Amino acid sequence: MKQTKWIYPLIAFAVVVLSLTACALLLFSRVSPKALAAAWKQPKQEVSAETVPTPTLPPLTEPETEAPTESTEPRSAFAEIADDIAAQMEPTVSTVSLMAVGDNLIHNMVYNSGMYVEPWNYDHLYKEILPDIEAADVAIINQETIFVSDHANISNYPVFGTPREVGDAVYKAGFDVILQATNHTMDKGIDNVYDALDFWGDKDVTVLGIHKSAEDAATPKIIEVNGVKLGLLNYTYGLNGFVLPAGQEYAIDLLDNEQKLMADIAYCEEHADVTIGFWHMGVEYMTVPTDDAKRVVEKTVAAGCDLLICCHPHVLQPYEMYTAQNGNKALVYYSLGNYISAMDRLDSLLGGMAKVTLQLTARGNDRKVEIIDYSLEPLITHVNYGTNFTTYHLEDYSDYLGAYNVLCPVTTSALWNRFYEIVGHPEDQVN
Repeated sequence: MKQTKWIYPLIAFAVVVLSLTACALLLFSRVSPKALAAAWKQPKQEVSAETVPTPTLPPLTEPETEAPTESTEPRSAFAEIADDIAAQMEPTVSTVSLMAVGDNLIHNMVYNSGMYVEPWNYDHLYKEILPDIEAADVAIINQETIFVSDHANISNYPVFGTPREVGDAVYKAGFDVILQATNHTMDKGIDNVYDALDFWGDKDVTVLGIHKSAEDAATPKIIEVNGVKLGLLNYTYGLNGFVLPAGQEYAIDLLDNEQKLMADIAYCEEHADVTIGFWHMGVEYMTVPTDDAKRVVEKTVAAGCDLLICCHPHVLQPYEMYTAQNGNKALVYYSLGNYISAMDRLDSLLGGMAKVTLQLTARGNDRKVEIIDYSLEPLITHVNYGTNFTTYHLEDYSDYLGAYNVLCPVTTSALWNRFYEIVGHPEDQVN
């Protein structure tokens, strides 16, 4: 019995120790790893004989975690450089398709074709090329002859006056850019130049080459299409002997005004992605560019023009990628010929439709425009007795139609052969 009496106190002591151990384990099981790490990172304190630090236990519950907030610290230069590099590695690419046709030359046979209905209507002149106009981002036509508002003022060669209803058909067809600086712009005097501007004024088109004020003439037209800024200029070599009134020299852009021409090109170079010139120049019925025309091309390409589309000779001329003496390059169409006319020679019935695709690659502030595709498609003006004037793609024309062409009976093989003689075969054009 004496041996068993001491066992009970021992058992009681063991129970107390185990209880204390269990409480300690329970306490530390509720402490988060973050709190423990924070406790370990507390700086060591100097312990003196007089001062003994009182230990503090971490909280029994894990503190609430606040949502991360955006740093207000200024971004490092390294981060900004990294962003710039990333932007340059992912360029923005966009394209613009252009379509241009030549002289809208409205002889009496042409305007007669639309005056036997009320109101006068000339939609037939453009019906065969409507798909091309619709497909292009920018469609351009050279309005060779000036409009008149009074039918009594309509006239034929050599001093043209064209009914406004032709302009209505041009607009309805969907042309976006109208070239008005030609050698016939002053045929009806300065008032009709302003009258043409009034006609186009309420329409969604860009009119080039003529101006109603010096302020308007001072700033070239720049349009933005698909994010690409196009600087557009239209100049003519002359006015068939007519002279602009004193104080109104701003009304028509003339190639011999070299100071303004160079200033306009420089403005487009600074404010646009691409500079496009539409020059009215050359010698009528010549199927090759003259030396004077080549000098204008050299001068304006060297100044910065990227694309030149020219008119006036009333016949086709070749096209090429031209390199100026200073190394500047441009695509040059020397003449698109007539779009429509009543000229009765084969070369004047054979026109061209220029198609050009521009591509803009933008990396940050760096913007580069390239011509990635271009072509020239042959057109043929056609009229039968008892039917309306119109212009076909040569590929859609037939020998049957050619045999009954009142202006000049012709075969399709003769037309194709002449086209290749003038502009060369497709394999000769290096895109």
